[in-house]
Amino acid sequence: MTLYVANPSAIMEARRRMMRRLFEENFGADRVMSFPVELSETDEAYTLKAYLPGLTTEQVNIELTNGVLSIDGEYKAVEDEKAEKLMDEFPAGRFARSFELADSILEDKISASMSNGVLTVVVPKAEEAKPRTIKIVAK
Repeated sequence: MTLYVANPSAIMEARRRMMRRLFEENFGADRVMSFPVELSETDEAYTLKAYLPGLTTEQVNIELTNGVLSIDGEYKAVEDEKAEKLMDEFPAGRFARSFELADSILEDKISASMSNGVLTVVVPKAEEAKPRTIKIVAK
C-alpha cells in the first residue's frame, strides 16, 4: 500500500498556475489561430485549399521560402458602437499555417485564387519530381 501525503493549499496553487498558463497560451495577445485546409497531390502538382471566410485577397499573404509554403493574415474585429454585443463568435486576430513541400517545384508557376471564402493554391511539380514509367526491355 502506498500512502501519499499532500498539502491541499499546494495542490490548489499548482492548479491555479496550470490554469493561468493554459489561458495565457491560448488567449494571449500573441495567439495565432489556425484554419482548415485540404492538401491534395497529383502527378503534376500540389493543390491546397484553405477555408478563410470573410476575407479578401488583400487580407491574405502567401509566401514560399526554402520549400515551405506559408499562408497568414489577420481577421479584424468589427466594431459597431451603436450596438451592444450579446454574443461574438467571429474570429479576430492573426492566423497562420505553413506546409513543407518535399518535392522539387516550379516556384514561378505557383498560382492562387480565392472564391466564396476558399483560397486555392496550385503548386506545380518540377519535371524531376514527377513519376516516370521505366520501360522494361526484353532480351
